[in-house]
Amino acid sequence: MEATDILLKQWQNSGLTQSEVSEKFSNCDLYVTCEPCIMCAAALSFLGIRAVYYGCANDKFGGCGSILSLHESNSKQASSAVGQGKNFKCTGGIMASEAISLLRSFYEQGNPNAPKPHRQVRMFR
Repeated sequence: MEATDILLKQWQNSGLTQSEVSEKFSNCDLYVTCEPCIMCAAALSFLGIRAVYYGCANDKFGGCGSILSLHESNSKQASSAVGQGKNFKCTGGIMASEAISLLRSFYEQGNPNAPKPHRQVRMFR
């Protein structure tokens, strides 16, 4: 969503109309490590993105087939959740093991920029 926000701001600042911005998004493909969550999949549908390619499935919150299929407007879930959104192609499993490894490594290292917790963190094994 950070990337789409940057593109949207750049295109608006360059004086593009709403229909010109929509046309640009309809020519964009998004490559991500993990399947977009339900909220992100709905936002991508509203933006009118052309296609999403992802590595690993999001078994808890996936919006492109794992939980809901918001990329397909012919599904009952999509029409009630997304409303006026557009279909987009969604392809998963691209370098899935590498994506899982990358995410696992990130979470094991922790985020050095994260604020310090106010309460003691308990580790479960």
